[in-house]
Amino acid sequence: MKRVITDIAGIGPSTAKHLSKHGIKTVEGVAGATVVKLAQVPGFGKIRAAGVIAAAKRLLSGSRVGSTLSARTKVNRGLQIHRQAASKKSKAKSDDKQRKEKLRKEKLRKEKLRKEKQRKEKLRKEKQRKAKLRKEKQRKEKLRKEKQRKAKQRKEKLRKEKQRKEKMRKEKQRKEKQRKEKLRKEKLKKKKVSKKKPTKKRSPKKKSSKKGPAKKVSAKKKSRQGRKK
Repeated sequence: MKRVITDIAGIGPSTAKHLSKHGIKTVEGVAGATVVKLAQVPGFGKIRAAGVIAAAKRLLSGSRVGSTLSARTKVNRGLQIHRQAASKKSKAKSDDKQRKEKLRKEKLRKEKLRKEKQRKEKLRKEKQRKAKLRKEKQRKEKLRKEKQRKAKQRKEKLRKEKQRKEKMRKEKQRKEKQRKEKLRKEKLKKKKVSKKKPTKKRSPKKKSSKKGPAKKVSAKKKSRQGRKK
């Protein structure tokens, strides 16, 4: 009975089509192929290729049933090993991806903390700068007000001193005016007195023996003569 390629364990119609495209159409072709050549066919790896070649050789030797079972077992084992390796590889890849993601998140968290710290430090410095400017402004404002107050006090003092001097000047003028007015009145009074009592020649009869009045009259005459001069 002629053996066909689909009699090999692990090879179905679709796999047979792929093998035929690569020039492997018979059981003998599969048995004589190398692992490297068979591994180039889509769906084959090195492990599966080795199992299929071994199954083809057993099929040619006549132990179709036993070889089919052993080939299937080997193929299944190879597939299992391949799946385990792929699983381990995917798991390692997933773990590596998770580790990288974790590192990335940790880096982002640290970067975020650093930026937050910088922001807070910047805000603190800005707050200190504003507080310093505010205090400096208050100090300058206080100095300005103190200067204004002293200038106001000085002006007020000068104004009062000026008022005091003006008052003294007016008082002096008033007193001087009063003194002059008093002198003027006294002068007028004396003039009136001199007009009311004109000088008359006294007769010898009217002469008194008393010396007091005569002396007074002579004193007045002398003062009048001195004024005239």
